[in-house]
Amino acid sequence: MKKLFLCLLLAAAASSHTAIVQAEELTPEKILSFADHLYEQGDYYRAITEYERLIFFNPRHPLAKTAKFQIGMCYFKGDKLTQAVQKFRALSNEYAKEELGRKARFMLAETYYQKKDYNQAVDVLESFLTSYPGDPQAEAARIKIGWSYLRQGNWRQAAEEFHKLPPDSPLRKQAGDLAEETKKYPELPRKSPTLAGGLSAVLPGAGQLYVGRPADASVSFLLNGLFIWATVEAFNNDKKVTGGILLFFESGWYLGNVYNAVNSAHKYNRRAEQEFMDALQNQYGISYYRGDEGRDLLAFTLRF
Repeated sequence: MKKLFLCLLLAAAASSHTAIVQAEELTPEKILSFADHLYEQGDYYRAITEYERLIFFNPRHPLAKTAKFQIGMCYFKGDKLTQAVQKFRALSNEYAKEELGRKARFMLAETYYQKKDYNQAVDVLESFLTSYPGDPQAEAARIKIGWSYLRQGNWRQAAEEFHKLPPDSPLRKQAGDLAEETKKYPELPRKSPTLAGGLSAVLPGAGQLYVGRPADASVSFLLNGLFIWATVEAFNNDKKVTGGILLFFESGWYLGNVYNAVNSAHKYNRRAEQEFMDALQNQYGISYYRGDEGRDLLAFTLRF
């Protein structure tokens, strides 16, 4: 029994020693390399675990700051934007006077943009330009401010922002072209929701036909026409209870027909705006690429 206990004790000690040796062999550089590998593969949540491991075992190592930023990037790329906002905001405040703080501030704005919180994106980008006017990403920040205004339908302010790029900027011409394209926003084909609703109120289905939905127009016209005819027939034959029931249901169909026409007009306008934005984004967008040093960078792209 004593021999068995001694063997178990020696085995446990050996296992503990092996674990310590293995832990010692996992240098911050190796942990970061593995975490970056997972990040590149799109395995963001396992990558976060490895970045957290680096920070936990090496909190004062210079690479711990890199790991903190990469955790924010994992949340961003993994579409966990609320968590990304929290991480980038904390980093931008804690390291405001360092490169990490500048990067975090820029990514905080980008995260708000992806959340479609364009007002917050503009506020953060303006503070970025005020705090770091000479940063290499300053021009990208200015362009992103323009895009934020454009996404809100404020095309005039967007064009002004695009024109603010300095004269010696290599992106000046592209930004100027984008500003000119932006001015086409008010010329987009649109349908009046008020007119669509009014037409369907006069003749069920007419509003749907106006916004280019003939199938919906036919269904609305036939359905409402049938209920109206049945209701009139019921009252003409002194079937007041039946007529009342039919009138109740027809009132719902009629109001639904008007609402559908108004909603269809709004959808038509949103689709036209989205197609316009997508076309501009494809030609003059800001896209991500991975730099030679493994950093996530933003580039202004132009396609012909």
